Amino acid sequence: MKIPANLEKFVSPQTSKETRLMAAKAAFPMEPKDMVTLLCMLLGDSDHDVSETAKKSLEGVPADLLLTVLDGDLNPAVTKAIANIHQRDEAILVMVALNRNTDDETMTFLASNGPENVANIVAENETRLMRNPSLLDALKANPCVGKSVVDRVEAFLVSIGRPAPKPEDVPKPAEIEPPSIRETAKEASAIDADLKTEKEAVTEAEKESFYKKVQRMNVAERIKLALLGNKEARDILLKDSNKLISSTVLKNPRITEDEVVKVVNSRSISDDILRQVANNKEWLKKYPVKLGMVNNPKTPLAVAMRLISQLHEKDVQHIAKSKNVSSALSAAAKKIVMQKDKH
Repeated sequence: MKIPANLEKFVSPQTSKETRLMAAKAAFPMEPKDMVTLLCMLLGDSDHDVSETAKKSLEGVPADLLLTVLDGDLNPAVTKAIANIHQRDEAILVMVALNRNTDDETMTFLASNGPENVANIVAENETRLMRNPSLLDALKANPCVGKSVVDRVEAFLVSIGRPAPKPEDVPKPAEIEPPSIRETAKEASAIDADLKTEKEAVTEAEKESFYKKVQRMNVAERIKLALLGNKEARDILLKDSNKLISSTVLKNPRITEDEVVKVVNSRSISDDILRQVANNKEWLKKYPVKLGMVNNPKTPLAVAMRLISQLHEKDVQHIAKSKNVSSALSAAAKKIVMQKDKH
């Protein structure tokens, strides 16, 4: 097991428990990548206090910081540990699936247990499928993966003469184990910094330049940018024809309430995006988001009907007279207005 030289003093058997515990609390100043790597190493510490403290610290790393770290050159044991700790965080699992250093065991875990977007990223990775055709069986075992995705992967493997092994030959994906650190390959080039940095003002020329840069990116790069990019990048990618990319934008930890309000008021946005907003309880606490959802004709009727009762009276009256919403919704609004008039 090879430990990075600059971290060895924090994890060596000769290191005192006090020092290891301080390291597990992320109390020492260091680069984010080193901090995350060290926390992952300490998950396997023989002392329960140290390992549990490291786990809590890793759980508490801010999402935007962790996503940025996952965009870099990481040991596969680190991406494995992060996937295990953050199994319910789709954005983080997306970046684990996109990291070139993620090992086959973790990819199998993501293919068989990950949410739809994460499993679909595995299905899009032809290089990985060529190397590990058994990922097809992992995808088949995932109830979130549609038949069309499975069929496409199967057709691809047959076309290159690499059909998946028989199910009995495929090991069941075990729960991800605590990491052991080892050498890894280098990560591919990072996304242009201009597309990640938030700016107060952007010129038209810069917007055009951003758009051209985004258009030159492949699917994996655009998914990464959807999670890490600045406002201009998010605006561009929300309109991407690939549903996987546009829906990932809403998982960007830097997306603002104003942007979500703009999304729900857009008549060109897809109903899939509106469904995603509807599933976010925090966003639906914001009145402008609820109002935009109800007024948008693309919002699923069941969602709009549920939200209309939460609107202010004057807004319900407006919807009752509106010709831009469904007749069922305007009828429901009229009924609410009539009931209030009776009281």
